[in-house]
Amino acid sequence: MMTKQVITRGNPSVSHCAFTFDDGPMRIPIDAWLDALEQGGACGTFFLTGEWFDRYPAKAREMLARGHELTTHTYHHRRMADVTKAVFFEELKIAELAYQEATGRPAPTFMRFPYASYREENLEWLREWKYLVVEGEDTVDWSGPPSAQLVERVLPKLINGSIFMFHANEIAKETPQAVKSLVLHTHAKGLALVPVSELLHANGISTGERRWQVRFRPTLLGSFHNEQWEYVAGDYELRKLAADSLEWGNPKAPTGSGAYNKWLQELSTQVRSDGETRFVARSFADQYWAYVRASVHGGALVLEDYATKEAHADALIYILQWAAYEASTLGCEWITSTQDMRRIHKLCEQLGFEAEIVLQEG
Repeated sequence: MMTKQVITRGNPSVSHCAFTFDDGPMRIPIDAWLDALEQGGACGTFFLTGEWFDRYPAKAREMLARGHELTTHTYHHRRMADVTKAVFFEELKIAELAYQEATGRPAPTFMRFPYASYREENLEWLREWKYLVVEGEDTVDWSGPPSAQLVERVLPKLINGSIFMFHANEIAKETPQAVKSLVLHTHAKGLALVPVSELLHANGISTGERRWQVRFRPTLLGSFHNEQWEYVAGDYELRKLAADSLEWGNPKAPTGSGAYNKWLQELSTQVRSDGETRFVARSFADQYWAYVRASVHGGALVLEDYATKEAHADALIYILQWAAYEASTLGCEWITSTQDMRRIHKLCEQLGFEAEIVLQEG
């Protein structure tokens, strides 16, 4: 069964299928599910809660790098048929924000309702945000069956275009073992295991995405120390910044052998001479404590990339103060960022800056 908005299977004329996994385990690692797929050269699509993205952002980025597909499953795993329209959209929005902040990517506009709990009215609300709902064959692994029973249940349904709904949580502990076996059976039947988006594309269905940004008006504070900020342009500054910032634990920085040279090269590409981009660093006590790359677009100062030596939110205030000073000097009406949106919004609220989180146009 399939409607234009609720997808339950792919194209029956194409030899592929999709394994999907709901929730995201909060108390045990997700690696068992990843290993089960990857041992057979397969990838999965994971419908994860916003809470999971907030708790495991590094793992989310790692999963994407390993070829898996991630999307949302509400923020708090609510029964969405029971909530008001305001709560419904709040759950979607903060799940999207968690996804974007964790991965650095816009959130895909296909999701799955927890417990398959939704009403026709909920689908009408989803249409306002151009969302698709992906369902499929319920493997019933949410009840925690033995792996052999799970394999027996799924095997007869391994056909072209099938979508299987598994879980990645503390109850479905037997699922990884079953998936290892099922991946082999899938190959034996000549079926490719593909991400849901690829399965949908083969059915003529395209998926969209949504990106948010926080924006705030530049407000000057008396405590700002402009003398601590300097342009990063020369070879010495670049090398020092690369060495200093590599020790910050920045998730964007490489690790392992050759990390310094890779990071130096990456930072070097951020230095432009187009007159619109600023690459600056905060120097204090003979060390760099932060860097920012920003550019001017449409009357706004856009914070394209930044990092701080200290991980706590208060360290961002130095960046917000620099951005407010720079934007005021340039006559920009807004400062925008697609990183740390909720933290920046809260800090702006505390600082008395006018701020809002809005959907990014285009």
